[in-house]
Amino acid sequence: MKNKSIDEYPYKFEYAFDNVYGHVVSLLGQFDFPQKGVHLDIGCGWGAISDELISNHNLHYIGIDADQDAVNHLQSEGKEAYTYQLSSYNANLEFFNGILNGRTISSISIIDTFEHVLYLEELLQTISTLSKDHHAPVVISVPNFAHDDVVFKLLCNKFDETNTGLLDETHINIFTEEKLIESCGKFGLHQINKKDVVIEKSDQHFPKELLTLAEKSSLRQLLINLRSNMKANGKVNQLVRMFIASHPSQVPVIQQERPFLSIVTRTVGDRPEELKEVLLCLTGQECTDFEVLVVGHNLTLENQLLVEGVINDTPEWIRSKIRLLRVNGGNRSTPLNTGFENATGQYITILDDDDIVFSNWVEEFKNLSDKNYGKILKSVSVRQEYEQTKTDFSKRSSRAVSGFLNDYPAEFDFITMLHHNQCPGLCLAFPRSIFHDFGLRFDERINTIEDWDFIVRSAFICGVASSNVVTNIYRWWLKGASSQSLHNEQEWEDNYRYVQNKFNSQYLIMPPGNAKRIASMVGALSEFQNKSYGLPSTLDDQLAPKRQIAHHILVSNSWNITKPLRAVKRILGKKTCIPELFSASEAELDEFITNAQNSKSWKLTRVFRSH
Repeated sequence: MKNKSIDEYPYKFEYAFDNVYGHVVSLLGQFDFPQKGVHLDIGCGWGAISDELISNHNLHYIGIDADQDAVNHLQSEGKEAYTYQLSSYNANLEFFNGILNGRTISSISIIDTFEHVLYLEELLQTISTLSKDHHAPVVISVPNFAHDDVVFKLLCNKFDETNTGLLDETHINIFTEEKLIESCGKFGLHQINKKDVVIEKSDQHFPKELLTLAEKSSLRQLLINLRSNMKANGKVNQLVRMFIASHPSQVPVIQQERPFLSIVTRTVGDRPEELKEVLLCLTGQECTDFEVLVVGHNLTLENQLLVEGVINDTPEWIRSKIRLLRVNGGNRSTPLNTGFENATGQYITILDDDDIVFSNWVEEFKNLSDKNYGKILKSVSVRQEYEQTKTDFSKRSSRAVSGFLNDYPAEFDFITMLHHNQCPGLCLAFPRSIFHDFGLRFDERINTIEDWDFIVRSAFICGVASSNVVTNIYRWWLKGASSQSLHNEQEWEDNYRYVQNKFNSQYLIMPPGNAKRIASMVGALSEFQNKSYGLPSTLDDQLAPKRQIAHHILVSNSWNITKPLRAVKRILGKKTCIPELFSASEAELDEFITNAQNSKSWKLTRVFRSH
């Protein structure tokens, strides 16, 4: 029989700087090798890394493979190589110790071999022992089963095995990053470095007509958007990781059930009396299946002691549920990300250090979750105006100066939420998966409306289950420091535009019922155009919604009541620019709407708009 040429073998791959072999050598090159040590290449194939290690790293190369032809090729080049079929731990150790014959291992590589091995745990135990005995690093590479191409094809029931590649027909083990690290950690191999091979379009990027692979299809863009924050290694073709052996990372532990709710309370420590009220509210909860994460942001030593004192003054049963986390730097979003990252609950909610919740707050979330687990859970907030005051008992206290104001609707409105926020954070509980699995974070590039941005992005993935039960009070401070007073109108406007542009750049998932509502809105706007401007209802005016908002402002009670204030502004040379609705550009409409709705006079006259 005619012998095959080297090029006819499916696993004969060449060394390149930016392929798996180059990445393995690069990782090994970062390690300080003992002089003239042995490099053990298990599953060496045709020895693609052998020349680099011998010539550039002064290592003695030993290749081991089950393929006799590959081993013969290496031996023909004068390299030490052995044919061996990996099996049990004891047999493996006996073989390796035999060929080493007392020599010291400097490093080990196992390149694209794990996926072919029948006795994987036996091999892992072998490698761990060799690494520990010789203090040698181990570089392991495996195909990444979580590549976008594989995941997106599985969504269409496509599983195309090939001769080589990600879905090689001879693979008997599959790996993701999590599985590789977990499998190695079980045998005391701990990751110390990595250099993965990134390929945007893998060998599985076919057929091109499949909508989940077609570059311009909305479905593909939506899926890419969903996976972009998930740390899913969606573009990684091969995981290339360096490990060193130590003690096993997995020890027998009793898995504790997650609490239902994690409550994240951010504070800078300057409102100890209000923080006391928050924790007092929590002691009165009907459902106590929760934990509390008090996140101290940029705490001075004095304020840290105040916060710790407030926590220590709580009853022992709730004090045991509280963790104090300290965070320095960043903005208002930073402590939220820290709190969510450390939360262990099935759901996570935000309860700032000046909010008030009723005894049914946690219970209502729990009741909603019974039939809506996985959705964002929403109860109803009422707004109440407060001001700071002093009493005979405290230098700093607060008092309510209004009744309950029903500013926030009971039902979550997806469409309206695209325009402005209707949900204080404390009326919502988020599934932990949205943060811990899907990778959504509070945007630390903005100092305001960070909650609105996070809520909307989460809602279009999870959906929202709403209750009409009032469970909390959102305190509105008329004087003193608050997010409204600490950031000027220009900053609010800039952040608003930034968030809206973010929404506009993404594919959004709309829940059932909204198509009909959007159609009705388009019809109403068309009718409005016809009545207000004498325009044909078929006119395609993309700015009609903004013209309508501007129109409502101009005919509102608030606008009429504040007319004298605008007259004074004109005298002072601060004229309010009122656009001509039909001819105004989008920028002019946006500027007018934003300035009007963010003005103090608009906020102060809110009550008159309800009549």
